[in-house]
Amino acid sequence: MNGRTLAGTAPILSARGLTCSFSGFTAVNNVDITIERNTLHSVIGPNGAGKSTLFNLLTRFHDPDSGSIFYNGVDITRTLPSQLAKQGLVRSFQISAVFPRLTVAQNVCIPLQRLSGLQKVFWRSASCLSALDDRVHALLRQFGLTDWANSIAGELPYGRKRALELATTFALDPDIVLLDEPMAGLGIEDVNRVADLIAEHASDKTIVMVEHNLKVVERLSNIVTVLCRGEVLAEGSYDDVAADERVLQAYIGH
Repeated sequence: MNGRTLAGTAPILSARGLTCSFSGFTAVNNVDITIERNTLHSVIGPNGAGKSTLFNLLTRFHDPDSGSIFYNGVDITRTLPSQLAKQGLVRSFQISAVFPRLTVAQNVCIPLQRLSGLQKVFWRSASCLSALDDRVHALLRQFGLTDWANSIAGELPYGRKRALELATTFALDPDIVLLDEPMAGLGIEDVNRVADLIAEHASDKTIVMVEHNLKVVERLSNIVTVLCRGEVLAEGSYDDVAADERVLQAYIGH
């Protein structure tokens, strides 16, 4: 398990009694979850466990049927995702989410324009945007993308595209980042590279990660929540949940 110490302050994100159904099927059932500050908290479970639904509830892309969600102690159960992003809660998606016709550097520059307020300036000169160059180049270095700065994002290898998505996510300087299966579709080499990037930036951020790759979960996580059939089955360190007989049955059967 990752060796970072759990924070003793109030949780940054929590939910109580979350329930969500679709056409009579209960995808998430009365789920409680608490995300402590400056930790990496993974949510795992077999297919159909309710992970993606819980993730979408926490990031407000789905409305719960019942229950409450709190961010920094404030009830956000009905807050719009766009408003949460401005408050420091940012998420990624399973499907590639870059601007495919822009260069890598231009992709990274876009969230920086939002932070600086430049996205509100319709007419702006190149010199205006050049004020962001240092930060763009710093992010490109951090995420191993310097050599790809002028490449068209849509033409990147898949692993580099994932790295670009992380760069644009962290460019917003969020308080908490929710990563939806960041290893999906990656080969072994790219998995290691992306895991290294997440580990590097987890030192001073709160990260919630839905992930199927259990080796990555074991390496990175402080806390692991296991879902099964829409309910919390177990929670604790990776070693604790991996030794839980209920978790073994959920993954491999009796």
